[in-house]
Amino acid sequence: MSPSQAYAAESGPAHLRLPPALAQEIVDLHPQQRQAVRHQGNLVLVAGPGAGKTRTLVARVGQLLATTSPHRGVAAITYTDTAAAEVTTRLRALGIRPGRRLASRTVHAFCLHHILRPYARFTDIPYADNLTILDEAQSNQLWAEAAFAVGLPVRDKPDALLTKIRRLMASGEGTEGYQHQFVSAVRHYEQALIDSDCWDFDAMPGRALAVLRTSQPARDMLSARFPHLVVDEYQDLNPVLHAVVVELLASGVQVTAVGDPDQTMYAFQGADIRYLKELHERDDFTTVQLTVNFRSGSTLVAAGRGVLGVDRGYRADPNQEAPGTVTLEEVSGDLDDHAQRTVDVVHQRIAAGIPPEDIAVLYPGNKNLLARLINALQAADLPCDMERTRKIPGGPLADFVSACTARRLAGPVPGGGGPAPERQDLDEDAPRLPQEPLQRRSSSAQPARTIRDLATTWHRHRQAAGITLEDETPRALARQLLEVLDAPERETPEDDAGDFLNRLLSHLDIDQVAQLSPDLRIQQAPSTLQATVQQGLTMAELAGDRAPGRIVLTTYHSAKGREFSVVILPGLVDGLMPFYFATRGLSNGDLKEQRHNFYVAVTRAQDEVVLITGDHFTDPYHGVRTRGRSRFVDDIVNQMSDPG
Repeated sequence: MSPSQAYAAESGPAHLRLPPALAQEIVDLHPQQRQAVRHQGNLVLVAGPGAGKTRTLVARVGQLLATTSPHRGVAAITYTDTAAAEVTTRLRALGIRPGRRLASRTVHAFCLHHILRPYARFTDIPYADNLTILDEAQSNQLWAEAAFAVGLPVRDKPDALLTKIRRLMASGEGTEGYQHQFVSAVRHYEQALIDSDCWDFDAMPGRALAVLRTSQPARDMLSARFPHLVVDEYQDLNPVLHAVVVELLASGVQVTAVGDPDQTMYAFQGADIRYLKELHERDDFTTVQLTVNFRSGSTLVAAGRGVLGVDRGYRADPNQEAPGTVTLEEVSGDLDDHAQRTVDVVHQRIAAGIPPEDIAVLYPGNKNLLARLINALQAADLPCDMERTRKIPGGPLADFVSACTARRLAGPVPGGGGPAPERQDLDEDAPRLPQEPLQRRSSSAQPARTIRDLATTWHRHRQAAGITLEDETPRALARQLLEVLDAPERETPEDDAGDFLNRLLSHLDIDQVAQLSPDLRIQQAPSTLQATVQQGLTMAELAGDRAPGRIVLTTYHSAKGREFSVVILPGLVDGLMPFYFATRGLSNGDLKEQRHNFYVAVTRAQDEVVLITGDHFTDPYHGVRTRGRSRFVDDIVNQMSDPG
């Protein structure tokens, strides 16, 4: 029986249209995942750590595309350009080539390209194609001016509270209880954007929401084009984005909200898990929970359960033979001792054969702890990737360069699995071979995209800049890309990226596209990329991967969505994690938020989590604080002794 026949036997003849690779993928899913993929109607998908969220999301998007009218499509909203590109890449591997029927976009890109650009002209909402998008420095300057105008302290960047209030105001939610000066500062900033004929990224969702609320035709046309909306990381949605979803729901769009209430980390910017819960409680939504962890063994899953303090029903994959390890390292000294013990553990794991880039040292954003970690790692001559200092810039053009680099390292990418001639990169009609189910990647690199995918993206960049030739097509650009991406003497991941970047920028004349773009991120991308590469960036890093031979040193927040063989968590002293001021207690809300942060950190581990604890630390402002080890460690230890 073929995959399509096997799937149709369960689902009925309506699903015979699924490509064989997609049908096989759905057959191979866990029953919970398959239930989510096949559900007809609005869906809340609660995906715990390691539960195969992305695989399930991609399969659901593929199912929706395959069973929806060929003249209508799916909007898949993600938080990063890399995640958006991965959806498209995985779909192609499953035999789906959606073209314009799929809008796999970040929130901001979706609001810009599919709401503001086509429909704002029919309203009074400020928008024009030539509006300048401010970079961070320019936005910070306007915020400083707004703060000064209303008598608030002037800072280098806006307080997170200002961002939260701005989003509440844009969504129409009340701002009662907030100081009137903060509300006035937001109004002053918004008016400054209008007066300057510019905007920033937070203005895009706000103005897109205003368009939807103002124009019934806009709602009707958008819902007609995209009758299905799939939103990832819903627990991190702010009130503006949730309001956009609610408007589309009211217009007849079917919504799939994917998230995990236990992994929310952006409450300080207005994210609120109540938005996901609101959908869960609606009569027109069905909730499916993915409870099987395919990433970590039973011991590590139990550790996560201990951190949460409640049993969500998460269990390790029964086929996962290794239970994983929770290692407790106790130090008697101050944070310098935590840093030194971290170094010792790193040396031990490397000696045991763990690649350095598969070891992560995660810290809770404390500058005092970070300084000591950096000093200890440097003294031990252990290279580390801090990511904030060795990270390629964000933005669609930089992401395109990164994707080209990943394709250069991967070599020719066939449309399906197994070896295939390079012509499949160019020929949409070439036969596609079935692909094995996607396996977990220990690397953080994005999957390599085909030449045709990259050429289509490059064609869009050229169209946006207004420089496409009359007979220019993605196919013609694909051949141009092949000349540089398939040039002989292919680089290795460890090679310096400088020469390749310069060849790519020159061969495609990327500077011309950058100069003609209204987006300052795109304008600055070539020079920023070159400056970053001059600091010693490898090909692997330019491709979005980890730096070979370097351990990862980053915050709990920045580790979200990633996985490592070994995760080391130093500084686990109460008062530091969870953090609270020496002169104040810890509110229930702050404790819950920090518990979620720590839960995210612990659940990044595939094989081992190392907890480095102590009973005191030195506070630069209040001296030695003796609070005992972190209460979160106690929760894990108690869970280990009584796994239930």
